Amino acid sequence: MSAKRKIFETRTILMALLVIVIIAAIIVVIINLPAEENTLSPEEVLRNPNKYLNNEPIIVKGYYINPTGTPYVVSTLSETEGRAELKIDYSNVKNATDILIQNSNYVYNFTGFLTIDNENPLINQYILIVNKIVEV
Repeated sequence: MSAKRKIFETRTILMALLVIVIIAAIIVVIINLPAEENTLSPEEVLRNPNKYLNNEPIIVKGYYINPTGTPYVVSTLSETEGRAELKIDYSNVKNATDILIQNSNYVYNFTGFLTIDNENPLINQYILIVNKIVEV
């Protein structure tokens, strides 16, 4: 008499378990991905400042320039007319001068709050009070 064959072979069970483990691992990785940060350009901020004024913190992505002693963030280093320059105040950031390199190819994320610049209400009337600077 021959022995009855098992309904499921051991190899089939192991393959099914392997597939289940791989699918579970993919799901865990996808669920735990870091949240995508919504970055803005200086142009976007200056185009519609009332949307960002004194609201939640925003992240502005761009290059750091300091042409006349006043720091700005710009989206391009080329000195074309009409380039949007968003004035920044990074006095709240520890070692900011060590982090920032002027007119370099380093792109930074400046996190902070947009407010009205009381020193120059007519020229560059908005200023980003920076709390965090991260090189991208």
